Amino acid sequence: MRPLLPARPCLQPLHHAKRQARPLRRTTDVTADPFTVAPDLIATPGARARPRGPGLRDALVKVGLVCGSLGLAVGVGEVVVRLAAPQQLIVKRPDIWQPVDTLGWTHRPDVNTTINTGERTVRVITDGDGFRVGRAGRVESKRRILLLGDSFMEALQVEYEQSLAGLLEARLTSRMGESVAVRNTAVGGWDPPQYLMEARRELGRERVDLVLVSVFLGNDVVARRIERYPPGPPADAPDHRLRLPHRLSYREFVDAVLYPLNDFLKARSQLFVLLKQRAATLRMRLGLTADYFPEGLLRREASSPRWSVTAQICRDIRDVAQAHAAPTLFVLIPAAFQVDTAAFYPALKGFKIDPAAVDLDQPDRLLTSAMRAHALDVVDVLSDFRQAVRSGTRLYGSVDPHLSPEGHELLERLIEPTVSARLSTPARRAPPGAAF
Repeated sequence: MRPLLPARPCLQPLHHAKRQARPLRRTTDVTADPFTVAPDLIATPGARARPRGPGLRDALVKVGLVCGSLGLAVGVGEVVVRLAAPQQLIVKRPDIWQPVDTLGWTHRPDVNTTINTGERTVRVITDGDGFRVGRAGRVESKRRILLLGDSFMEALQVEYEQSLAGLLEARLTSRMGESVAVRNTAVGGWDPPQYLMEARRELGRERVDLVLVSVFLGNDVVARRIERYPPGPPADAPDHRLRLPHRLSYREFVDAVLYPLNDFLKARSQLFVLLKQRAATLRMRLGLTADYFPEGLLRREASSPRWSVTAQICRDIRDVAQAHAAPTLFVLIPAAFQVDTAAFYPALKGFKIDPAAVDLDQPDRLLTSAMRAHALDVVDVLSDFRQAVRSGTRLYGSVDPHLSPEGHELLERLIEPTVSARLSTPARRAPPGAAF
């Protein structure tokens, strides 16, 4: 009987044993045996799919953080501006004006309110005829001046007592030793054809001793006569309302969206007002400003009929006044660009105008010549205004380019002697058959 031999050891290579012990590889092949799929790929009830990117909630959180940061920055900026560099909030009052036939618009009668055009808060009071008056009310006197003009004589940037009309009433009364009343018919947005219409209307209602006509050289030099204006608000006091644009155009988007937002913010945010001022040149380039460059300053307008047309309208005003035995005095009010180079050169840059295309003396020279051809009585204050600015006097507002209190003060001092002399000189009546 053969002895039992011990069991032979397994001679299978070690690497083969390791290969047998190697775990199944992970696979996503849909044809693979489901039992060979790795356990971590088998979905379990309630398990969430791993997100591939930031979710909607994360995006909303980020947007909220950005908006919150911007809001905080704007709020801090608003506080800093109000403390360190306070600005005037602009408060327009379209309800001061009312639409009328032929003239287009006038002041509402018996108004008592305040307005701020960017310089200061001003009290605005009108009498029963819609003429602006002082806090003491309408002045009644046997001596009366009829003042015709636009926003420069309307003077909503200063108190009435600081305006040309108020200063003339006070100082002429002292100079002449008797009360003098100024009927300030001036309305913002008017031009010479409306001055003529108003002269015809008022001279038939009340006797006056002098007709004083302000001609603003920035936009009063008109190229044609207009016999009737459609009823509506003045162009510089629109009531913009937020609305959907009617068509796809830049100008329509500005009118429908940007203008209403501007009107809302400039009455509430001093930071917005400050940024607007700092970006004045940029806004000119983008067409986001109500400012304009007077066409009468451009050399190409030297041969325009505007000078003779405006002079003829002024002649007609003089003739209407003569028919009522009242002399007429015309005062030429220069535009800020003609007087202050600090305003002139940024405007050239903003409106992209070649300095060689501009003649700052042109309006005074050409209109004065055309008016004197009709024997009109004209006062030109351009040289005196320039001298005052060179000496450091601010004659125009820093936000609103109308006359400042100092501008009205200087203007009154310059014309007061002439006005006083004309009040004492009766006018010659117009020849029979003259048309008015």
